Amino acid sequence: MRHGTKTQSVILTSLIFASASSMAYQGEYFFRPAFGISSLSNTDGDTTFIGNTDGRADVELGNGFNAGLGVGYHYTDQIAIELFWEYRSNESETTIADGTQFTEGNYASNVFFLNGHYYFQSDSNWRPYLGAGLGWIQEIDIDLESNGVELSYSGDGDITYQAFAGIDYQLNPSISINAELRYQTLSSVDLSEEGGKGSFSGLQYDPITLQLGLTWRL
Repeated sequence: MRHGTKTQSVILTSLIFASASSMAYQGEYFFRPAFGISSLSNTDGDTTFIGNTDGRADVELGNGFNAGLGVGYHYTDQIAIELFWEYRSNESETTIADGTQFTEGNYASNVFFLNGHYYFQSDSNWRPYLGAGLGWIQEIDIDLESNGVELSYSGDGDITYQAFAGIDYQLNPSISINAELRYQTLSSVDLSEEGGKGSFSGLQYDPITLQLGLTWRL
């Protein structure tokens, strides 16, 4: 009986390693949509030609979301690169220098990232990973709304950075799900009024995101 138990153990171990090997990512392209919850710290900045007085404006930021889509390639089983597009929006309340309050609005961005991923080796279908990315701001804007009045301020072309950590669970050789925590940073954001001469300067943009993704590997 002991000999039989030992044989079964060897067979089981071999099957586990064979399964892990079949889940290797090297040489595979992948496609990944993702959705998540966005959190942003309150910020402030200088304003000109907004309201009756130039000066400091306070922006209180609330609930938000993000949605994105990535395509990438696994150079090795552990290293991958990804081009990722992301849209993000957070609710905002803004008080400008003359005391006027805009009780509704949003602070939003449209960003393209080049991300690098490092997947840790694992003998199971669970694989933790770390990553970092360099982003280009296609557009970032803040809308101020109150009593039917809406003002919009936007900018583009800034460079941003992010770091992230996640875990990937392989459902089968082609499909996996993942959960990811990300931190992005962009300092001294300058925004110009759309159709006017008003401006914001010196705003911060440091979102934290908890998101879920679904990955198809080809």
